Amino acid sequence: MTQQKQMPFCGLTLKMYSTGNQAPKMEYQASSNKAQFQCTLTKRMYGIFDLQRWLNSPEVQEYVRSGHLLKWGGKTEQGDANQFNNGMQLMVTCYMVKPFQKKGTNFAKPIGQTMPQATPMAREPMDDQLPQSEVEWAKESPTDFNPDQYEQELG
Repeated sequence: MTQQKQMPFCGLTLKMYSTGNQAPKMEYQASSNKAQFQCTLTKRMYGIFDLQRWLNSPEVQEYVRSGHLLKWGGKTEQGDANQFNNGMQLMVTCYMVKPFQKKGTNFAKPIGQTMPQATPMAREPMDDQLPQSEVEWAKESPTDFNPDQYEQELG
C-alpha cells in the first residue's frame, strides 16, 4: 500500500469587510484597487490581475501537476468592530482540491471494458413462410386477404 504525502491547504484568500447594509444591498465589500489576495502557503500578496502569476508559481504548480482542481468558497468571521463596520468579515478563497474518485473505479480502462456489454438474444424461428422470390410475391394480390381464412389458420 502506497502512502500519499499530505499536502497543506493551498488557496488565495481575499478579506471583505462588512458594510453594515443588508441584502439586497452589498453586505461586504473590498476596494478593487487596494484589495489583495493572500496565499495560504507563502503568505505573499497578489492583486486581482495576478491570479495567473499565483497559479504559475512553483508552490501551486505542485498541486496542479498532482491533479488538483480550483474551487471557490467563502466564510464569515468576527473581527474587531470599529466606527465603520460591525467587525464581520467575509473571507473569499480560491483553493485547490483533489478531485473525487469513486473507490474501485479504474479510469484507465478503455470504455469498452467499463461499459456493460449487450448480450445477444436468442432468436426463435418464425412460423410464417415468406415468399422466396419476386415471382411468389407477385402471385398474390394485396387485396386477396381473407380474414376468415386467417382466423382458421390461427386456430
